Amino acid sequence: MVRRLPPLKALPAFEIAADRLSFSAAAADLNLTHGAVSRQIKALEDHLGVTLFRRLNRRIELTEAGASLLPPVREALHQLEAGAAKVVAQPRQGPLVVSCLATFMMRWLIPRLYGFSAAHPGIEVRLSAAHAPVEFAREGVDIAIRIGKPPWPPGVSAHPFLEEQVGPVCAPGWLASAALKRPVDLKRYPLLHTETRPSAWPDWLAATGVDGIDPSGGIRFEHTYFSLEAAAGGLGVAIGSLPLVADDLRSGRLVAPFGFAPSGRSYCLLTAKKSAGIAKVKAFRQWVLALPADGAVA
Repeated sequence: MVRRLPPLKALPAFEIAADRLSFSAAAADLNLTHGAVSRQIKALEDHLGVTLFRRLNRRIELTEAGASLLPPVREALHQLEAGAAKVVAQPRQGPLVVSCLATFMMRWLIPRLYGFSAAHPGIEVRLSAAHAPVEFAREGVDIAIRIGKPPWPPGVSAHPFLEEQVGPVCAPGWLASAALKRPVDLKRYPLLHTETRPSAWPDWLAATGVDGIDPSGGIRFEHTYFSLEAAAGGLGVAIGSLPLVADDLRSGRLVAPFGFAPSGRSYCLLTAKKSAGIAKVKAFRQWVLALPADGAVA
């Protein structure tokens, strides 16, 4: 059977214009021009062979035909919206792909991931190490964990879950034999750097107002993970992000002689807005956001 449907793209414009009695309001809500909405309404009227609005001076009114058409149009659009939301919210086949900063993955996420797997045994998690901006659809990524602050790209939903605080960290034995009483004493000891965050030492020195230290010298490593391992091994002092070293501080593997200072950034869980309602994405987001604020392993 061939359906004689009205022009479907005109229905949202008709509903809004009928509710607000304004083509301009419909245009603003739909991100269209006034002329585009007017043409859509005219196409709908031509298809039905009736006048839906009386065009008066600076205002419009529904005709009897327009008032009669509004309830079924509103109900039809509601049913379409509800049906689409139900489909989006259904679990999709395949694993949950999480793109994560490499050091954060190794030092924070993996030690805690058992808790998610125990709570959601039916969801397979695949981890991918990356720090560049993520293109969810092209890369096949469901969730990304990045560090930063607003604004985030359009179409991305961001959920901060750990505030970043940074400070110098070193091995406890190395600290015991070194004369590190004040931050300025760092000028006598090797500084450990990471290529993925080259401004870590300059940023910390500027934020804490420490002068007299050249942050350009020292040993350089490709990733933060390596610089923290080097600090634990007694090679020098690294800048550590508190969520990444919290477990080592609790165990005594690392010490922070001068505490930590806020960096102004947070670890954020990012998803594409259109995928936020997918069951596996929602489950992982809720699990991360419910973890202890101090990042302790549950």
